[in-house]
Amino acid sequence: MKKAIIFGAGKIAKGFIGQLLYLSNFEICFVDVYKPMVDLLNALKKYHVHVLGNSKLDSEVTGFQAFTFDQNKDIYKAFKEADVAFVSVGGNNLPSVGKNLAEILNVFGVPKRNLNIVACENWKDAGKVLKQSILEHLTKENTDLFETYIGVTEAVMMRTATQPDEKLAKEHPEDVWVQNYWYLPIDKSRTKGDFPNIQSVELMDNFGNFLLQKMYTNNTSNAVIAYTGYLLGYEMIAQAANSPEISKILDTTYDEINAILEAELHVDPQQQKDFSIKARAKYMDWTIVDKVIRHAKDPIRKLGPDDRLIGPCRMGIRHGIYPKTIIETIAKALYFDEITDESAQKLKKMRKEKGIPYVLEHVCQLDSEEPLYNCVLKAVEKIQKEGLTKNHE
Repeated sequence: MKKAIIFGAGKIAKGFIGQLLYLSNFEICFVDVYKPMVDLLNALKKYHVHVLGNSKLDSEVTGFQAFTFDQNKDIYKAFKEADVAFVSVGGNNLPSVGKNLAEILNVFGVPKRNLNIVACENWKDAGKVLKQSILEHLTKENTDLFETYIGVTEAVMMRTATQPDEKLAKEHPEDVWVQNYWYLPIDKSRTKGDFPNIQSVELMDNFGNFLLQKMYTNNTSNAVIAYTGYLLGYEMIAQAANSPEISKILDTTYDEINAILEAELHVDPQQQKDFSIKARAKYMDWTIVDKVIRHAKDPIRKLGPDDRLIGPCRMGIRHGIYPKTIIETIAKALYFDEITDESAQKLKKMRKEKGIPYVLEHVCQLDSEEPLYNCVLKAVEKIQKEGLTKNHE
């Protein structure tokens, strides 16, 4: 039987990667920092993946073991025997996973055979971040061996996991509730040797363009829903996406996105239209019970120069396309002040103490001379006049 190791035992690790590996007849090893979950998985020896809207596709996942990150010898054995490795720990945690893995390899040695590690994060340059964090902590000898034998690549994550109601979460903390979506594209160019057959996985040659297409279709429209929904007072993402106000905005948003990606990436217009229809259906799906604030959190990262808002706006303006709704979403994101989100509170403090121009220059990295800079300032004035920023100043 084929074997896999997954660094992470969260919703996506168990509810997407773990399910696909189980359905592909892999023995699985989970590695996670959260000891209660590791202990629970080892005690139960099973967990259930609930596919929302179609319980016939549910899986009772078995045939796995789980370790905490301090079980170095066990982790190394699982890594050495694995046919493939995945990392799904949250983008912020990629450097620490890379460091931990490097330290283990320095003690026990780099396996002298081809093995691929796949970073599974909706995070900019996830594969690059992971690989760099590993190489930074390897000895010279192990660095050479790692570069020779180990591939570090990344996937585009297309499935959403949701938080169940409080009763279910308490009764079955090991289980996962996920969207009915089955596709895991992986960058083929960074793999080494053979890659095992896994259900729903596609090794993709033109991965870079697809990654941008996904980010600037899914993540951009998601930001429009989340930041508009937050200022309008919607609690759930599907509620916001289906609302008359935001539904009308989305009509224009997808037109803008499609035009920008057709101009920049030369994607097929019909393929891009179909892609955007799927993205919209995902966020309008009432079976996905997910909060607006979860999708809007971490606004400082999402307002970055290459992320889901600034990136496509710059592309659009470069091609003579004025992305009105995306620019207005930048303005709305500046007022996301959710009290439970550290990034949002940091942004609010920066905005109030140093002003929006400072945020545009230092967070968005916009030059005051470029057209987008003044477009955003005008959009801020517009949403202020409309009363959207009331109670968020």
